[in-house]
This record gives sequence, C-alpha cells and structure tokens, in this order.
Amino acid sequence: MLDKKSMRYPAAIQALLEKHTHEGSDSMWSVWRERLVNRNNYGGNYSFVLGRQDKKDELVYLNFESAFHGLCAHAPYTLVTGMTGSGKSSFIRNLLLDIAMTNPPDLAAIKVFDPNGGWAFESLKGLHRLRVETNIEAAKGYLESIVKSIQAHEKLFETLGVKNLEECNNALGLKKRIMRTFVVIDEIAVWLIDDDFRAKLQEALKAISNKGWSTGYHLILATQWPDERVLPKEIRDYFGNRIALKLPNAEMSEYALGIKGAESLSELGHALAVLGNETEAVHCWIPWLSDEDAERMVTAIRVAEDR
Repeated sequence: MLDKKSMRYPAAIQALLEKHTHEGSDSMWSVWRERLVNRNNYGGNYSFVLGRQDKKDELVYLNFESAFHGLCAHAPYTLVTGMTGSGKSSFIRNLLLDIAMTNPPDLAAIKVFDPNGGWAFESLKGLHRLRVETNIEAAKGYLESIVKSIQAHEKLFETLGVKNLEECNNALGLKKRIMRTFVVIDEIAVWLIDDDFRAKLQEALKAISNKGWSTGYHLILATQWPDERVLPKEIRDYFGNRIALKLPNAEMSEYALGIKGAESLSELGHALAVLGNETEAVHCWIPWLSDEDAERMVTAIRVAEDR
C-alpha cells in the first residue's frame, strides 16, 4: 500500500483510489495503489512508472533524476515507438498522469506538441500544468526558448556556485525554485518534415545534453514508424531511454532500440525498454486506464491542487 507520509495523495486523489480497490494488476489503479516515491530534498518526485515486469509483475520505474527501486538514474531523453494500436498513446498518458499525481504544480510542468490536433491527450486537458500545442510555429518558438532558458540556468548555477538543479533549488529557497518541464513531441515524423523545426530540435537536444538532467528539461519523442527516413540518426542518437511497443519488423526494432525483439511483442501494451545506464533491456507491459478513468483522475488532481 501507499506510504501516505511520502506520497502526494491528498484526500481527493486518495478517495478516488479507494473507489477502485477492486481493480486487478492489469489496471493503472493498482499501480497507483502500489507505486513508491523517490522524493528528493525539495519535494520533487522524478521516478515514474513505466509498467510491470513481464515475469515478476513488479513495477518498473523510469528514473529521470536518481537511482531508484533497483534501477539506475536514466537519461534525460526518452524515445517512445510503437505502431498504431500498440498502446503508445496510453503509455504516454499514464506517464503524464503519474507526473501530475506525484508533484505539485510548481515542481513539474508538462508541455505537449501534437500535429494531429491533440485528440490523443483530450482526456488530460483539465490538468492545470499541461499545455497542448498543435501549431508548428509555436513548437519552434518553444524549442528556441529551451535553449535560452538553459543558458540562463547555466549563468545562475555559476553565480550561485552550484553544479546541478537540486543544489540550485536548495540555494534559491521555496519561492524561486526552477521546475522540471516534461516536453512531449508526438508524431515526431510529421514535425521533422520541416527543416527549420529539425534544426531547432537539434539545437535544443544539444543544449540539454550538455548538462543532462540538471537543466530541468526532459524531452519525450514519440513515433509510429522508427526508421532513418523519418527519424534521422543524428536525432535518434541523443535518446538514452528507448521504449518500444509492438513494431512491424526486426529492422525497426533494431533501429529504435539497438536490439531486435519489439517485432515479437505479441500483445497490446507489451513493451521492450532499453534505459540509459542499464545493462539489460526490460520486458514489461503497460497497465490499462480508460479515457473516462483518466478524466476522473484529472478532476481529482485539480480538486487537490485548488485546495
């Protein structure tokens, strides 16, 4: 069960979880009842549930800041691939809810860029901290702002005499903390058709890679079709975390993950993850959550944040 002293589950969220105690291990509700927290010194949690291990049924965490639950600290970039109907959108939605449930709004923001009108994230639209953009010019402008923001962070680190974001926030105090921002770019192949967008994305990736997770930005790219024609190597190679659901063939699996195997995933929601600093790939499956249940959780999060 959850440790109420360490989890950010106010009454509204806890009450909703208690209504779903009958849900089995294949449900995201069971994950939220079981998940642990990797709280840092200033209250942020940046270890999020990836899924359940195929054999052990234990939770697997994607660790954006520090080692946790038997796994290393992973990379700041995550590539998510999977053909239509594989469960890719469900995984991203679950991840974004996990971010919002375990962090106050001043410690984690979410920015989504979706060229398909944002319909895949419709059930999350009520989250205060989430913004969905569908315009490529807005996406370009935001990527430029990431580079400028990181440059400003570097100067601030130097002024304060600190080396990373946590030390910086400890020095700044509660009212001036720099939050982490999780940037999701869905259907990246559509955006990359534009050469200017591609150039700006590469600049942002380079800026973040120079400082790793200490910049406060984490990019999550998603695509249905991972091959060199739509996802150039010079962009793919930045991504130390690679998660693939069902892919059409072994060649795509090897291009996306560096190993074969995603072509053999037989069921909806099963995934193969190659995570930064880990020595072995992780086989897992993504727990289920309906759109209606996602909307209920968004409502509970909003009630908790408004109090």
